[in-house]
Amino acid sequence: MSATMRPVPPLAVGESTATDRAEAPSSGAPGGGTEPIARRVLVVSANIGGGHDATGRALAERVGVLWPGSRVGWVDTLEVMGRGVGRSFRRTYRTNVAATPWLYEFFWASIWRHRWFATASKWFTGAWAGRGLAPVVEGFDPDLIVSTYPLGSAGLAWLRRHRGLGVPVGAWVCDFAPHPSWVYADLDLDLVVHPAALPVAAVAAPGVRLGVCAPPVLDRFHPGDRVEAAQRAGLDPRRAAVVVACGSYGFGHVEEAIQALVGIGDAVQVVAVCGHNDRLVARLEALGEPADRLLVRRWVDDMPTLLRAARLVVTNAGGATALEAWATGTPIVMYRPIAAHGVANAALMAAAGLAETASTPDALVAGVRSRLVGPRATDAIAAAAHPHLPDLGLPAVADARGPADDAHPPAAGRPASWPVRSQDAFFLHVQSKTVAQQIGTVLELGPRSDGRALTAANLIALLERRVPVIASLRRRLVDRGRWRRPGWVVDRYVDPAAHLDEVTVGPGDDGAAALDRFWSQPLAGDRPLWRMLLISGLPDGRTRVAVKLHHCLADGVSAIGLISRLLDRPDGAARPAPGPVEPAAITPPERGEAVRRLGLAARGLARLATQGPAPTTGFNRPARSPARRLVTATLPAAEVLRAARACRAHASDLMLALTAAALGVVQPAGTPPRLRAMFAVSNNPRHRAPTQGNWTGAVTLDLPLGRLPARARVAAVRQSLRTALGSGEAEAAGLVMRAMGVLPAPLHAAFARRVYTSRHQNVIVSYMALPWDTRVLAGAPLLTPTPVVALAEGVPLGIGVLRCRRTFEIGALMDESLADRAEAFVTALHTSLAELLHEVDAGAGTVDTPGSGADRVAAGEPAGQRTEPAPPGVPRCA
Repeated sequence: MSATMRPVPPLAVGESTATDRAEAPSSGAPGGGTEPIARRVLVVSANIGGGHDATGRALAERVGVLWPGSRVGWVDTLEVMGRGVGRSFRRTYRTNVAATPWLYEFFWASIWRHRWFATASKWFTGAWAGRGLAPVVEGFDPDLIVSTYPLGSAGLAWLRRHRGLGVPVGAWVCDFAPHPSWVYADLDLDLVVHPAALPVAAVAAPGVRLGVCAPPVLDRFHPGDRVEAAQRAGLDPRRAAVVVACGSYGFGHVEEAIQALVGIGDAVQVVAVCGHNDRLVARLEALGEPADRLLVRRWVDDMPTLLRAARLVVTNAGGATALEAWATGTPIVMYRPIAAHGVANAALMAAAGLAETASTPDALVAGVRSRLVGPRATDAIAAAAHPHLPDLGLPAVADARGPADDAHPPAAGRPASWPVRSQDAFFLHVQSKTVAQQIGTVLELGPRSDGRALTAANLIALLERRVPVIASLRRRLVDRGRWRRPGWVVDRYVDPAAHLDEVTVGPGDDGAAALDRFWSQPLAGDRPLWRMLLISGLPDGRTRVAVKLHHCLADGVSAIGLISRLLDRPDGAARPAPGPVEPAAITPPERGEAVRRLGLAARGLARLATQGPAPTTGFNRPARSPARRLVTATLPAAEVLRAARACRAHASDLMLALTAAALGVVQPAGTPPRLRAMFAVSNNPRHRAPTQGNWTGAVTLDLPLGRLPARARVAAVRQSLRTALGSGEAEAAGLVMRAMGVLPAPLHAAFARRVYTSRHQNVIVSYMALPWDTRVLAGAPLLTPTPVVALAEGVPLGIGVLRCRRTFEIGALMDESLADRAEAFVTALHTSLAELLHEVDAGAGTVDTPGSGADRVAAGEPAGQRTEPAPPGVPRCA
């Protein structure tokens, strides 16, 4: 029975069969299909004062509760704007507030008073910050961006206008009173902390989309028992604690306020929180007040407990401290607020009934005395007393329709688009009519928990939940002109059914022919560059799902990361528990590291210039058609790792040696005794685990094909790979690919097509380690994943090796000219491993034995259930 490939028709809204309705709840994820989907969230903050980072930490905490298993990245806007910018901005801010408040007030008021000045300053800072944030956004590949710093919001708004930033972006105003520099109509949602701030924000930026969220503070800031908190904080619970906290810099008339409060008498215990202001600490300690009257503290680690213990908080800016006190239900007095934003915050909080203000010591004392009479008025000021968006507004931003909605129609002419990186455009340029640049995997799946095979309806239901969250699967190419690289736009909606084909096979048909056709057909360029094939009808309820992506969209690392986001843990497996997420800081490389890598790249350029062309063989010839043949092989991990230990080699060395031995068996007549392999290696020191783009480098090494003892071949390959990895060739290749981006697109394409051919490599090999264990796809357990790599012009064979927990899965994509050698290649792989093990066992009494734990890790032995880290210079995942 012949198999037919057909596109799956889209499901009409409200249309489903009884079977579909029964299966749909569990198709998206185990446990009824309502399991939260993990996201990649980028927090854009700045270390200038404590409020911006405090808000960012609160948002990161809520991300972990809302979407367990999410990955949170953290970037300091000032640090990516240039070396020394953060230090300069912090010094300027401290000087203005402490020494020249009139200048700070003048600048603040001018932005309110003159619309042209606000527009110009926001454009300038936005362009500056946006260019610094662009590579961070590109490298992290977020699904959601949250900003807590005005310049970060300005940069993201600039990226939205000029580069078509397509993922949802929200800005959180962590001051009580908004300002024109805080809110941006180009973003999806700007959130303030109280309804009273809405009209202020609306005037600050006409057309802005606004929401109100609860105070963006950590969950630990909540009302509680005052006596118990006082005991934990080391305070006398019989006395009224008054906390004086004026931010991380300790600005304002702190000494004046404290002297007035201490003068009240023994009924009050004053706690001064000075932050990083060591001079303030010294001056307060010089007052000589007894500890039971005045406690001087620098940075307080357990601020929630201290605020719960306090009967009153005295502050002067209305920033993070005021929001935290509000959330804990502690009354607030604003004493002589600092210039500009402090004055504005105090006025608006007082108007909303959330704080009192005092401008003289006598007024402060009177206000404190009145506050200390009667019970603590927690309920009157608790955060829950106001209508807020739940979960700090994060779901509202994540579900935003995007910049091209009714309120913000797209601009006329060519839409703004994110330029394709030079490394990614490379694979657009080298594609031809007969050599499609597409990579991916073939997933062998077992029956679902109900015993039935996976269906197209199950897959579509899964994709309908996941694709809206995964921005990479909604990227589409657009033309940016003849002389410029193409650009990306992110479509708001992608129909999963339009990206899924289904083939039903009959008895005795394993679907190999359908897979060959699938990998022979290029992807359509008028839609997001990915496609899936479901092969059903296999015995025992098994199915196969092939996933392919254009090489410009992903390399091996990105493809694994992207496909893993479609998979779930099986029922009963431990899942990430809701809770805080520790953000991964994204920082520019240190100067020493940059210099080291530049030196490596220089050495690698010399190697590239002197290594000469690849051998001329009968093996390499131009492809006559796009037809491809995919063959697969499975090797037991225990046997591969045993052989690697005996040879003191890494698993990647051993797999390259086995590949060389198998190629020696199937080589055409006239092939020289060596072939040059291009071997992809990870070149990403930040461990960003991206899900979009090419982040790997490559080295070339010669594989010995002649008749050699098996262990000698492994030793030769090991030495050759170590030499290549230490030569700087991978860094040089990455540098060259980035540098080509400065060329006009036609020259870039011509150069790319010249270097990515059989002139420089005879075969392509990629080695990857699977970062996860058991998984299910739409309820169907994953049995084996097989990698598929792309070919190059004149290079008829690409071999992908995927290290799993118990097996090594090999996928060999061949040009039709080698189709008759496919089965012989698979047989040769198994034979080569058997010969190596025989040689190892025969010489077991005299050969090197496995050494220490470190030696076993270097040889590729897994540590427990996790994939081992590669030794220095050896690729863990490429």
